[in-house]
Amino acid sequence: MKKRTLSPQRGLSLVMVAVVMGLLAFVAVLGLVSMRQDKNLFGEIWSSFQKTSAVQQVQQAQQAPAAPIRKCTIDGKVVYSNVECGKEAADSRAVQLHDTRGVEAPKAPPAPPASAAGNAGADLREKAIERAVR
Repeated sequence: MKKRTLSPQRGLSLVMVAVVMGLLAFVAVLGLVSMRQDKNLFGEIWSSFQKTSAVQQVQQAQQAPAAPIRKCTIDGKVVYSNVECGKEAADSRAVQLHDTRGVEAPKAPPAPPASAAGNAGADLREKAIERAVR
């Protein structure tokens, strides 16, 4: 007879599933309490998170004026940077960036004039009537 060996569990452990389901239940209860009290608890939590010093430092860094992008050749490689490239890069120059719109949808062809479309239908009717009369 062959002996059975136990293999280690693969995938998520039961503890991990319990933690994830607990977090999901917490968010659901927070949403229900938020609706019951006519408050936006998610917004209040988010605004208190944004008041932390780390988030404020990131926001200040984003609001700082951006330095121009420079193109340099360092050790034979082309490098784009927002800081000076150094004394060894004599061919350093500022690059003009252009914001593109991407691929634009083709424009619809102009509609035919209403008078031409109406006359074409009337002409066809008149021709059909003349054929039927003959």
